[in-house]
Amino acid sequence: MHPLTVFFNYLKRIDFSLALAREHIGNRALTDWYPAWVYELMETDEARNRPYRDAISAAVRDRIVLELGTGRKALWAIYCARAGAKRVYAVEANKRAYEDSLDCVRSQGLGNVTVLHGFSDRIELPERCDVLVHDLVGDIGSSEGMIPFIADAKRRLLKADATHIPRRCQTYAVVVEDPRLSLAESALSYALRGFRRFDDLDFVRCFGFSHAAQLGEPQVFEDLAFDQTLPLSIDRQLRIQITRDGMLRGVCFFIQLFLSETRMIDTWASATTWATPYVRFKTGTPVRRGDAIDLRLQSDLSGNPSYSLKLVLNRDGAAREIGEYAWSGD
Repeated sequence: MHPLTVFFNYLKRIDFSLALAREHIGNRALTDWYPAWVYELMETDEARNRPYRDAISAAVRDRIVLELGTGRKALWAIYCARAGAKRVYAVEANKRAYEDSLDCVRSQGLGNVTVLHGFSDRIELPERCDVLVHDLVGDIGSSEGMIPFIADAKRRLLKADATHIPRRCQTYAVVVEDPRLSLAESALSYALRGFRRFDDLDFVRCFGFSHAAQLGEPQVFEDLAFDQTLPLSIDRQLRIQITRDGMLRGVCFFIQLFLSETRMIDTWASATTWATPYVRFKTGTPVRRGDAIDLRLQSDLSGNPSYSLKLVLNRDGAAREIGEYAWSGD
């Protein structure tokens, strides 16, 4: 196992928080970015993988499965085959991961698994599939660009009544203060950010984001039901009541991913390989319990996803804009 995988899995076990940074990457370019140890982190994430296994076991027997983004070990494609799938088509756009997954399938002697290289909107299949399995879900559900790929699969590659695993993804927005990190957490985060100061960041990728920083109740920003028509844009206005006095510094996001009616992953409630993205304004705003924040969130999901947000503070009948941010990609 890669030393970084061992290290980050250890930090999850001891409830250690990190505040990291990475430039935004477009959806197709992101496919080539994934290093081997990040694949390995996902492969060893039981909070993520156990619900997938349970949902697959209940859905794929004697059915034809399409998996998008099979990764370097064809993890779910192989699991589908072992769970009784009739045939499995596994698609992977990353060339190195495709070659590794092809070797994994061959080593297992699985004649009913076909691994295909390329983006799924550029491949053809000899038949339509009964089940779609994917893990194209970003830290913000849509941020890895899954919407056009799933919509294309529904048009060309899936039967009309296909089962979707996952079946739904909700992304929540929360207004927050800066999270308080211990000296060790701050020092390690600083080193892993390439010695970039926290105060210089306007988009932070947090692991173990402290719930104590929350200033209002989370509200749903995205609600994507994969067996329904998926939106290509979202324009949502949320009103959030401030529940305690504090220094509002920005907005963070988390997801709830529903693998089936009874199986769900919550990245706010459990430590997973998904980060908690934190849009952080350069200047904080003092808020009081009873204040209202109007949060407008807009996104264009028709290609490489893009997002914008704007916050307005409402107090004593007066409204004042306190922050905005726009970005594209994950």
